[in-house]
Amino acid sequence: MGDSNRSRRRFAGLCLGSLLIVVPACSSSTTPDAVATTTTSSVTLPNQNPAEIAACTADADGVGTALAAYQAEHGAYPSPPAPWSAASYATNYQPLTAAGDGGPFMDSAPKTTWYVIEYDAAGQVWVAPPGAYGPYNKGQDITITPSICEAAVG
Repeated sequence: MGDSNRSRRRFAGLCLGSLLIVVPACSSSTTPDAVATTTTSSVTLPNQNPAEIAACTADADGVGTALAAYQAEHGAYPSPPAPWSAASYATNYQPLTAAGDGGPFMDSAPKTTWYVIEYDAAGQVWVAPPGAYGPYNKGQDITITPSICEAAVG
């Protein structure tokens, strides 16, 4: 019996020693700090859906491709028929969406739920937040600022 008790005490001591070794390793400051690290920024962005940002980028690329195809067919980029607005948005895409004269160059105007994509007679494509329409803005040009969809998606 004496040997059995001694074996149990050694086993308990071994287990306790193992716990003392494991616990400090698990509670070291490197793991929680790495997980809890945060950064701050002065830029506030809305909760953005990656799918909406990807759709914006794909739509802007699609408009650029349609403009290039139109230019190849006609020797010049199309001019939007009217200044950009909510009322003229679909109509301004008719040169690219209409059948005939080599078209359509795209199926339909991009949706305006999460962003607005516009173009001009120079072949420039820019992205604005939903509900924002207007003339070309270099800061919103998808070619100059490829991440513009992240700022525009609302």
